Amino acid sequence: MMTRTPHPPQAASQPDLCGVQLEHVFVAGIRFDTEVEYLSRSASGARYERLPLRRSKSPRSCALDSVVQCAMVLAQLPRAPWLVRVRRAARLAMGKRDSIDDEAMLRCIAAINQDIAQVTAIGTEALASGDVSCRADQIASVGLEALQSGDLCLLHYESCRSSHWCVVIGVEFERGSNRARALLLLDAGASEPWACAHNVRIELEGTAGRAIHARPGFGLSCRHLTGEACAVRPLQLIVLKRV
Repeated sequence: MMTRTPHPPQAASQPDLCGVQLEHVFVAGIRFDTEVEYLSRSASGARYERLPLRRSKSPRSCALDSVVQCAMVLAQLPRAPWLVRVRRAARLAMGKRDSIDDEAMLRCIAAINQDIAQVTAIGTEALASGDVSCRADQIASVGLEALQSGDLCLLHYESCRSSHWCVVIGVEFERGSNRARALLLLDAGASEPWACAHNVRIELEGTAGRAIHARPGFGLSCRHLTGEACAVRPLQLIVLKRV
């Protein structure tokens, strides 16, 4: 069952949003009363365990940690002994390159699949489009549909300073119209969340302003829970499906 968190309507001082109710949908099988936990299953039964989170400093480690998190959540793998096995398979498939493209991520997912074949399988679907503005709308729509179907997504996005992968752990959308308003990200390059599933959000409404140093081509506002902000653009989305 998906975890849905109601969000109160925006203030009446914003007439364009007056009466609009926003809702959050998160991937099935997680909870975040304090730390972010995921549902794991073993021969002894089902239980919630702490999702493996750690602050990553390079694009490669962000990508590795993100794909490992997706595998653990989707396959509902117990941390022991699967976390070490999944991380090792991902590291070997990823190689030593710091820049990780979608092909490298797909190879990484395939390697994990081979390692956990006795337990389950994870299917993938890559999404790409040309125009950045169209890509943002398309990614938001596909991401929302994926989460509502119990799937999970990996997002590749960049700012003028960096480029890396993260997990789309949730989507904020308008109740009624089902229109996505923000991507809620679990970003291994950001601070660890507490009593919250995400630590970064990318706003899909409006454009990034001068206050966050927007540049041509970087039209979306990216905000961290710590208050940091920058202008970004999405590059690629990979949907991971339970098979």
